[in-house]
Amino acid sequence: MDPTAGGRRRQQRGLRRAGQILDAAEELVAAAGVEAVGMNAVARHAGVSPGTLYQYFPHKRALVDGLSRRFAEDLRAETSGTPRLLAGRGGEGAESALDGVLRRVLTLAEARPALLPLLCGTGFTGEPNMLFRSLAARLAPLLGEGAADELATRFLVQGVAVALRCDDPDARTVVLERTRAAILGAVRASTCRDSS
Repeated sequence: MDPTAGGRRRQQRGLRRAGQILDAAEELVAAAGVEAVGMNAVARHAGVSPGTLYQYFPHKRALVDGLSRRFAEDLRAETSGTPRLLAGRGGEGAESALDGVLRRVLTLAEARPALLPLLCGTGFTGEPNMLFRSLAARLAPLLGEGAADELATRFLVQGVAVALRCDDPDARTVVLERTRAAILGAVRASTCRDSS
């Protein structure tokens, strides 16, 4: 008999329970927003006691961070094959890569409604929240390095957030076109700065 089998089963059960709690939190956040969701509501929705919830997530910030990490991993998987915009700065290569990133981020956000409230909220001390920082960190290598490229990343994240708030498909298209133009402008500005 393998003495470590019981430990592995407990670990797998714990991972499933944490996933169950995050699933419940994601559903509630999608329906009501981050601020409106309390820990007791998450415990009820997950079918666990508040004590069990607090064993996995000792406070709301830890729960929100767990959701943010989940979305950041999903985004990493969605954008893993996207070429860097640096490879084609200013040309069709940059535009094609950017279109791919925008499409993938928007698709993920549409499929996971809790992404928008998590993305648009601020952290517990007023700074950009963990998900925003995670997304920006993930997208920065696609866009490049430096201040102008950090600005392009912020345009992308905020543009997708604004586009998702648009119920009208035409308005959404306008927002995405403007977001695309702003990002390409930041990338081109960085190119001009680097070449001078």
